[in-house]
Amino acid sequence: MRGRPRETFGLDAVATPAGDESHWLDRVRDEQTRRLYAQDGRVAAATIVVAIFAAGLFYRHRSDAIVLAWGAALVATLALRWAFVVWRRSRIAPGADARRARREYLLPLGASALAWSAAPFLFFPAGHHGYQALMIAIWIGLASAATPTVAASRLAIYLWLVPLLLPLAARFILEDDATSALLGSIAAVFLVVHLRLALEQNELLTATMQARIQNEDLVARLREQMELVARASREKTRFLAAAAHDLRQPLHALGLFCAALDQRLRDIPEKPLARSMMKSIEALETSFGAILDISRLDAGAVQPSVQVFPVRDLFRRLYMHYAGDAELADISLRFRAAGRLVRTDPQLLERIVSNLLQNALRYTRTGGVLVAARRRSGQVSIEVWDTGVGIAPDKIELIFQEFFQLDNPERDRSKGLGMGLAIVRRLADLLGHPLEVRSVPGRGSVFRLLVPSGIEGAPDEAQLGADTLPPRIERQLTVLLIDDEREIREAMRELLAPLRVDLLLAASTADACRVAAAAPAPIDLILSDWRLRGTDDGIEAVRQVRRITGASTPAVLVTGETSPDIVKLAHASGLVVLHKPLQPKELLRLINRLSR
Repeated sequence: MRGRPRETFGLDAVATPAGDESHWLDRVRDEQTRRLYAQDGRVAAATIVVAIFAAGLFYRHRSDAIVLAWGAALVATLALRWAFVVWRRSRIAPGADARRARREYLLPLGASALAWSAAPFLFFPAGHHGYQALMIAIWIGLASAATPTVAASRLAIYLWLVPLLLPLAARFILEDDATSALLGSIAAVFLVVHLRLALEQNELLTATMQARIQNEDLVARLREQMELVARASREKTRFLAAAAHDLRQPLHALGLFCAALDQRLRDIPEKPLARSMMKSIEALETSFGAILDISRLDAGAVQPSVQVFPVRDLFRRLYMHYAGDAELADISLRFRAAGRLVRTDPQLLERIVSNLLQNALRYTRTGGVLVAARRRSGQVSIEVWDTGVGIAPDKIELIFQEFFQLDNPERDRSKGLGMGLAIVRRLADLLGHPLEVRSVPGRGSVFRLLVPSGIEGAPDEAQLGADTLPPRIERQLTVLLIDDEREIREAMRELLAPLRVDLLLAASTADACRVAAAAPAPIDLILSDWRLRGTDDGIEAVRQVRRITGASTPAVLVTGETSPDIVKLAHASGLVVLHKPLQPKELLRLINRLSR
């Protein structure tokens, strides 16, 4: 036994994925119901005006009480329909209530269509073709105007168009008059064509609604997946930051212990072992340092200090540093400064050229490397030429990515980390210096960095310090070390024991304040770790100690954090920031400056 067909609103014509079909169909039906109520209020109000006009027209043609009764009944029906739609549309809830609202909407719609259908039989203007044409025009106008509203429901289309136009066409066709029959035929053809167009509009509207709902679901799912990915990335970042910090702590202590051991070994067979240990530790520190540089640059923690200085001084330092490497590789290394002055940050520029020079020496087997400064379009072009293996055109952009190396798939540490050019690109962007690369595979490469010329200004005093071990401490110093790691406190004690440094140790902010208050001599330097135990941090520790020792007491913040936000906050504190693992010679150089 076949049950009564359920209204589908055109959904049977739309393909949907099996898993989400029921969910989407329900949402489309709810949307169609809301559309019916949202648009019908205006149509019902306009139809009332048309009903009054039509009743007046019929009353002029036939002045009797039937016209007035019909007009009053029609206007009342349309007014009730308008009032009901306006009241109900703000009270539609999804699901069962929307299905009930759809059924409720069909009742006043069908009643108003039936009220209109009675007019051709009650007031047919026989023998008056002008009135007949006007009646046809009014009914066709009503059908056309309301179709966009009822198109959201197939059943509403039938309930509106068929009662409105079918009696009209039948009444005209029944007349013996050929003109009336022709007008009736026109109304019948219009009914068939317009009914088909309305049903097609329903299918299109349904498909559009379903596509929009599907897209909304896909966007919501994509947003959820993006949030999951972002959350996973944040968790990974926190994990890597914690892991890096935990690895830096013992490496920092190991470096200090090895430096202390190296200081104490003099002309004994074990001396080379200590030097080998120091080299291995420095290699590890280089790896951490490269990652830290990327983190600091991404965090915006590096601020350029722009000066005017001669390129010659920069090239002289680079030659002294890399001439030995070039000689061991049996390749030539030449510099041409030509007395150029540039306006930029000397330390950051030296880091850029140094990384480019290291890269050129690493990939050059025969021939040589040339570093030159040439005038170009009012600027100075710092160029690094080599006769190395070259770079394929499709690899030019890849070489600036982190950890990418052209000839090191086995990740041989002796060939570098693949971070140098990534740092070069970030530093060039930070300074605003355009970077160009040209290369021919098998013949070599050239890297060009365009730097503003400093020809209009006098050279500033050089700010670059030599990378050498500091001389002996010239006077007795008192240094307060705040670190919650016992190994680091012990390592620092061993490192500074042979020097003229009175080292005071504290594990927390409270300890530091007690030690500072009881110190036998003024404290010359506060050296604090960033992350202490509990809620303690180095910035607050320095602030509390300075209340005792004075606000002008020099202070250094030591951190093993690589998180961009943490690095930025550390630099924003206004303190000198050193990063773990700390090179012992860097610490000794800092203490030496304070001893003068």
